[in-house]
Amino acid sequence: MKWFFVFSLVLLVGCSKSTSCQNALQGRIKNLSGLDGCGWVIEANGKTFEPLNLNDFDSTLKKNNQKIYFTYQSSPAGSICMVGETIQLTCLTKR
Repeated sequence: MKWFFVFSLVLLVGCSKSTSCQNALQGRIKNLSGLDGCGWVIEANGKTFEPLNLNDFDSTLKKNNQKIYFTYQSSPAGSICMVGETIQLTCLTKR
């Protein structure tokens, strides 16, 4: 019985996502600076998100096509870029 518990625990830990963001989405950071009024965006699940507070997180993640985990809250703020939903990131880590 003891070995079953240890094996189950190892299996559970080994199969989990390695992120500190709870219930995170998987996405990619994209640089749209070439478009008028745009900057860094996040693409995930066929949507584009415009994070208003990306600079509050690790600057080394700002690489084109960087794979990330993230969580967010919707924001009512307007956008000059207008390519996606404006959001406030609540968690951001490298994938």
